[in-house]
Amino acid sequence: MSILTNVSLQFDGKNEHLENAFRQTMGIANLWTITIWIKPKETPSVFDLSGQPLFKPDGKGLLHIKGLTHHNEVLIWGDRIKDSVNEEFIVVENWNADGSRVRVTRFNMAQKRQEWRLFSCAWNGSNLIAWDNGIRLTDVHETVSGTGSFIMEDPTMSGRSRALRLGVAYTGSPFTLEDPRLVSWSGLIGPIGVWNTVLGDLELGAIASGTFAYDLSSNSGTYTSSGSLTHWWRLGADSAYIGKDYAPAGGNINIGVDATVTGTNIVVDSP
Repeated sequence: MSILTNVSLQFDGKNEHLENAFRQTMGIANLWTITIWIKPKETPSVFDLSGQPLFKPDGKGLLHIKGLTHHNEVLIWGDRIKDSVNEEFIVVENWNADGSRVRVTRFNMAQKRQEWRLFSCAWNGSNLIAWDNGIRLTDVHETVSGTGSFIMEDPTMSGRSRALRLGVAYTGSPFTLEDPRLVSWSGLIGPIGVWNTVLGDLELGAIASGTFAYDLSSNSGTYTSSGSLTHWWRLGADSAYIGKDYAPAGGNINIGVDATVTGTNIVVDSP
């Protein structure tokens, strides 16, 4: 099939999401980078039976690499900036191999509604760093900084393999920044890349400028980390291949029994 580079998946902010049907080894341990193209929308995510919004969401779940008991998890979500109409925070949570939350990091102004952005984050073994459209973010606030082990390993024990969920995360207790009540994502999601190493600034800048058409499976110019690519989901390429993984190692996001994203969610929209 020919890979389309100008399409993405649209999430309506109600209950649409995409996830693995089965847990898998994600192939990332204590060094990794994640990039994800996003275009948020200002749509309430909680509705009554008639479809009317009940309240503005506390946080929108975007990407969740999840285990059974929080071991080695990564959760990325968006939080609305108070009194701001067009900008949001991006928050990333990290849970270590022992099941302890070791980082909750807020990156200011890493989202702009109705604009395509490439959000990238990397775990370098003890700290989380992030980029917005290939530019390193320095306006950072760590709301939780753990004191235990910072090891994030790829689980090998039975029952500790992980799954990927896009568009929504499980809701928690009443909202605090340390334990958000997350609701469905509203907006568009484009290609997602996952590497088992920390990419450099120049590489992420090249990926951002190359937009959806950039080939993550081949080195080109300043991008030299194709050999470390573990997952590359080009969402919306074809209704039969919505969750196909184009990385060498593979790992499709199968449409699980609870997933609601279908071919009707594919839209022609890209940076």
